[in-house]
Amino acid sequence: MLQKIVGAPAKPKARNTDVPLSRREAFAGLATVGLGISLAGGPAASQTPAMAQAFPLPPNIATEIRAELQPLAPNVWAFIQREAPNQSNLSVSNCGLIAGPRGLLAIDSTSAPVQAKRFRALAEKATGKTFERVVITHGHPDHTWGLQFLGDGLQIIAQEECAAMMARSSTARPGLWNPRNPAWSDGSENYKLILPDITYTEKMTLFGYGPKQVQLLWPGRAHTLGDTNVYLPEEKVIFVGDIGFFGVTPLNGSGYVANWIRVCDQINEMDVTAIVPGHGPVGGKAELEDMKQYLVLLWNQSKKAFDRGVTPGRAAAEIDLGKYASWKDADRVLPNVTRLYAEHAGTIAAAISPTAMVEARTEFERIKRGR
Repeated sequence: MLQKIVGAPAKPKARNTDVPLSRREAFAGLATVGLGISLAGGPAASQTPAMAQAFPLPPNIATEIRAELQPLAPNVWAFIQREAPNQSNLSVSNCGLIAGPRGLLAIDSTSAPVQAKRFRALAEKATGKTFERVVITHGHPDHTWGLQFLGDGLQIIAQEECAAMMARSSTARPGLWNPRNPAWSDGSENYKLILPDITYTEKMTLFGYGPKQVQLLWPGRAHTLGDTNVYLPEEKVIFVGDIGFFGVTPLNGSGYVANWIRVCDQINEMDVTAIVPGHGPVGGKAELEDMKQYLVLLWNQSKKAFDRGVTPGRAAAEIDLGKYASWKDADRVLPNVTRLYAEHAGTIAAAISPTAMVEARTEFERIKRGR
């Protein structure tokens, strides 16, 4: 299904169509939203004690975040954020910027007031224009929590499963917006849940920006049920959201790894030279292939352990990550393997229970301490 938008945004109008997933798959995918929020540094106020125990925030949350607009083509930039070397990449996400004759298109919105305001200021300084539209690559909060700070009257576009995920997000003030950490918030901001105005099913094309076409492509289930790849065919640039983690350990809170691997192969068959990941530096096909091999490694090793009856906590502790052990947040192997066990068992449609994660984490940490 092809949808087109030409020129400046008209009055927002919802467009909903059927997605080719069964009702069971769709419902089950939405059930994983709570997990995705928790893994992305979700609001502590909305977490049960079991959820907080299952998915504790890392002790090295970023306190220093450097950001820049990186030009990729005429009127096209990547907004890249990088934490200090010894700090976690959790919720330190990238965005995109595309300039048109009248206004700007943002790709994602960051996760916090300070970051979103910086993105907006750099975009306005570079172009002399303001944001008029935002495309959301997926519904995890580290890509959506900054929406309210990019300007008023914005038109928000997302794949329909992404919009459904966002609609089930918590309305609590995010716990990461801590006034004691100036890299995130000054403490005065009240969180406001903002939802998409327009949804699409498989493909939407935007016209009226510097690039002749901005294609929004749903690749199928990958990092979430409702990912969007933003493809600029003439510029050979693609923004892949969290389908891409470059030099940063992927986080699989609500994904489908077998499909995710296939989607990486599909992207590497496209005519692209610059790939902007959701986390990490701008790269290309080599970097995407490198990240894909992490997923392949985890799939293969976790499947062997699963078939032997090894518990997920032990499997995660014993997997040899090789070079990926030096990637940022390598301990994400634990939730990644726990989620993969559900995929191997054929129960991927269900969210990972906090109880299962607590059990896996307890065993994982005990084994690691014993070494």
